[in-house]
Amino acid sequence: MVANDQSLTVKLNPEEIRKIEQFVDDICDQLFINDTYYGNILMSITELFQALCHKTPGEILNITYNTDYKEIKITAQPVDTEIINVIESDIDIDQVTEGEYNKNVYLIKSLVDQFEVDDNALILNFDISALHNEIYKKRADQLQAYLKNEKVKKKEKSSDNL
Repeated sequence: MVANDQSLTVKLNPEEIRKIEQFVDDICDQLFINDTYYGNILMSITELFQALCHKTPGEILNITYNTDYKEIKITAQPVDTEIINVIESDIDIDQVTEGEYNKNVYLIKSLVDQFEVDDNALILNFDISALHNEIYKKRADQLQAYLKNEKVKKKEKSSDNL
């Protein structure tokens, strides 16, 4: 069983990005997350990290994750209220280059399935239920193919004459 509620504490300095990348790698390896979901998770968290490094350099950021195997929730806190306000506002693709954090926020909002704001925490939700359904179907198909192959082998053996 994968350990839930794993956490990471980083200082908001660009050099700390490697710790975040490792954290995401560990989560995705433990949960067998495919490259597409991995890319979405990594990019959204690094975009948030970069925005926070710019807004509140040197501060401490806590990142936690938990999952019910249908959804991954990654919580970052504290998140500056200015960035939360930008996240809660609507950003059109035409506005991406206009605001200070619009590019970061636009990417975050594009890559997560849902986000929540709770006081000074930002919760990024990723729906992985389809991924696990896909794995289940693939494994069930492989088992069916194996069992069919075994039936054929048994039938061939029983008709062999010695």
